[in-house]
Amino acid sequence: MMKRPTCVDLFAGAGGLSLGLKMAGWEAKAASDFDASACETYRKNFAGVNVIAGDIRNISWDAFRGKIDLVAGGPPCQPFSVAGNQKADQDVRDMLPEFVRAIREIQPKMFLLENVAGLTSNKNLPYFQSRILQLMELGYEVEYRVLNAAEYGVAQERMRVIVIGKKGGGAPFFPNATHGTKCRPFVSAGEVLARAPVDEPNNAIVTFAKNPILRPSPWAGMLVNGGGRPINLAEPSQTIPASAGGNRTHIVDRDGILLDYHEHLRSGGQPSSGLVRGVRRLTVRESACLQSFPEDFVFAGQRSAQYRQIGNAVPPLLAKAVGTALLSSLT
Repeated sequence: MMKRPTCVDLFAGAGGLSLGLKMAGWEAKAASDFDASACETYRKNFAGVNVIAGDIRNISWDAFRGKIDLVAGGPPCQPFSVAGNQKADQDVRDMLPEFVRAIREIQPKMFLLENVAGLTSNKNLPYFQSRILQLMELGYEVEYRVLNAAEYGVAQERMRVIVIGKKGGGAPFFPNATHGTKCRPFVSAGEVLARAPVDEPNNAIVTFAKNPILRPSPWAGMLVNGGGRPINLAEPSQTIPASAGGNRTHIVDRDGILLDYHEHLRSGGQPSSGLVRGVRRLTVRESACLQSFPEDFVFAGQRSAQYRQIGNAVPPLLAKAVGTALLSSLT
């Protein structure tokens, strides 16, 4: 049997990236994360992998030098998210320097970096390019693209920048999109939610917004309290956020109640008040399914921690597609 190529997963969280890489043929040797609940989740799902908990700035990677084929990881995205202040290197949560340090110490054959598409915005691009230059100076051929998880079989619109690097000549490969054509359409949220296991209900209430923000699309704007949006079950869902669990959790509206309300408002009707009857917010397991986690994947910690882990994760099917392309690049 051919030996499986090895990887280390930095900022591993629940292990979405590790799971996708495993599905593609990689073997994780170690993983690290600061979040205790995420580390427990990782241990429950990846037996035998060395999980290093704690602040990555205190971790030495010298023991892995020359022994690992791929270093992968998704550093915290908050410094670069368009939903935040985009302070980049001025944000204490910026861990891109730690990713570069790990590459320098481990010297893998390849690396994979995942982050929000905001990392490539005009505001963040100069800083992003300075980190890419550091990786190139370590001897890597570096490429990056913004990929949409929905184009790789994930029932969710999720734009992420993927940075890949290879040492020793030849540019690394990116995966071709597999979904979003007439021959193979996107996987819809409704299709995935219909298969989701029964789970503890999310009791966060849904009330009509006092001052609704109307958009042309009924799936956008703000018709209810909080940041959760109704999901168009015929298409991939909106991005699942790490802040879900309460009023920022997206909404299942199978009877089109909010769709009718949107038309009511667009026709000049007055805003409603009180509870929205007949709708509910996504459960933990439904959120995990929209991220493409399998039904038997176990999440540890309190419910809020589980929602956070799911929202922070790399969709395993996206990771599998990238991991498969990297494996072709390696061989």
